[in-house]
Amino acid sequence: MALVLSTTMGSGVTWGVLKLRDPNVLPVKVVRIDGDFRHLKRIDLEHAVGNRVTGNFFTIDVDAVREAALRLPWVDQVSVRRVWPDTLMMWVEEQEPLARWGEDRLVNLRGEVFAPAAGSIPAGLPGLSGPEGSSIDVVRRYREMMETVTPLGLEIESLKMDQRNSWMLQFRRGLELQLGSVDAEKRLQRFAAVYGWLKVKPGSSVKRIDMRYTNGLAVYRDSVEQGSDTEVMKPASGVKTKHGKTAGRGQV
Repeated sequence: MALVLSTTMGSGVTWGVLKLRDPNVLPVKVVRIDGDFRHLKRIDLEHAVGNRVTGNFFTIDVDAVREAALRLPWVDQVSVRRVWPDTLMMWVEEQEPLARWGEDRLVNLRGEVFAPAAGSIPAGLPGLSGPEGSSIDVVRRYREMMETVTPLGLEIESLKMDQRNSWMLQFRRGLELQLGSVDAEKRLQRFAAVYGWLKVKPGSSVKRIDMRYTNGLAVYRDSVEQGSDTEVMKPASGVKTKHGKTAGRGQV
């Protein structure tokens, strides 16, 4: 009798497991996708996850659904959960682009690079670039530099780090700033300290400032009269042009 009962109970458990794995038992009937989308298209999400919604309420692979959504370039974060008795809930967070990265990619606030379709790249973003694998460092420096130059009324249009870790900024007013690879942060602080008396305004003849000097800087201006740039140096004792005229005073 004991043997017969044991066998019967075992068969009942096996039948229950097999039945729950049947896609016709408790099928998923609704897939709900929520999120705030500006660049991401809901139809693309539906196509991406559609062939991953297989099985029933208990057997559907929620990790596979999540990974399928994450393959879309504009998708940043995804959470997927079951809601009894027949619904799959998805919450999707769209990528927030901070800047362009190189020619045809974007970078987010964490320094992660992604590559959406060219037609979906927003206009007006600053441009960042650097050697492969440098995006996190470049984004960090960009955000730090913005804190320094924003109070000056300046906005960074592009920030580049080359293979020698040398930094160059281009401001939206057309001014270029060279910081080099050594003490770039300190050189930017020196630039901020002297920017006021340089009187660089929209339409100014100042086109480039080179901070790669121990205790000075060089200013390059458009010279209509001479047809070439004029270099202005600022030693510790004062600011002098190459013609010897003092343009200002103060320690840099």
